[in-house]
Amino acid sequence: MQVYKTTNNINSKWYIGKDEASNPNYYGSGKGIKAAIAKYGIDNFSKEILEECNSSEELSNRER
Repeated sequence: MQVYKTTNNINSKWYIGKDEASNPNYYGSGKGIKAAIAKYGIDNFSKEILEECNSSEELSNRER
């Protein structure tokens, strides 16, 4: 379970999210991030793990 930051390497916009499965290929599922990935391509994004969490409750709290 991770809190992560996905960054668009072209325009430096970023998105904070959570991933309960700790999937290294998951960059987010929000409407905005999906549109940006479709526009710029997944190769122009980077993902940074900000924090590891031990429970779903902790994960949700830390994402906020």
